[in-house]
Amino acid sequence: MENTISGGGQGVSAAYDYRVYDQVWQRVSPGVDPYAGDSLGENAAAPAPVSAESAPAVAGVQPAQPAPAQEGGEGDLPGAERNPCCMGTEAQGSLAVLEGFIEEELAGCRCCLSLSKRVSNQSAARLLRRIAGEKQAAARELCAARFLITGQQYAPAITVEHRRWENLAQALRSCYHQEACGGFNYQRAADEAVDPCLQKLFNRLGERASRRAGEVMELLGCLLC
Repeated sequence: MENTISGGGQGVSAAYDYRVYDQVWQRVSPGVDPYAGDSLGENAAAPAPVSAESAPAVAGVQPAQPAPAQEGGEGDLPGAERNPCCMGTEAQGSLAVLEGFIEEELAGCRCCLSLSKRVSNQSAARLLRRIAGEKQAAARELCAARFLITGQQYAPAITVEHRRWENLAQALRSCYHQEACGGFNYQRAADEAVDPCLQKLFNRLGERASRRAGEVMELLGCLLC
């Protein structure tokens, strides 16, 4: 009996060698006639399924092992943990620092916004307004971080000191020191924080504060020289 496999327009004939199948069968089920009954007819009985436990061993072949049942449920999902990896238990030690930054940013925002309305220099007014907006955005990020840690909203107590400066240069000098010290304090808080997400937040806000200090310094140089 021959079987023809077509390929590339040419027929390739291959004769079945049943001796090879007989040898394999004897290794799998010795003593069982592989051609019992009408094995080549249409009424041939389908072989019964063999489970992994009852299948005979074949030399050099390991029986398939059932896949282990996957454990888990809702408690294994990120965010469903009692102590999540970010903004969780590890971050609670930084709550006092976090609240201090919130109050400082909001107070600085109000101070810069009030000062921007009193200066006549348009470049200084624009910079002060932008600084006020960034400080307000920083306070919002910090409030969101505190809520993620505690699950409670925070009502900061803001005290704005009403100060008077002799001139715009003195006001910008005060603003520079505020931003430069803010950047330093954020960096120090990031180094001391244990929570990785809180570290990233402090580092990001510290970089922004340091950048603003540089911008104030540049504007101050333009006014003085």
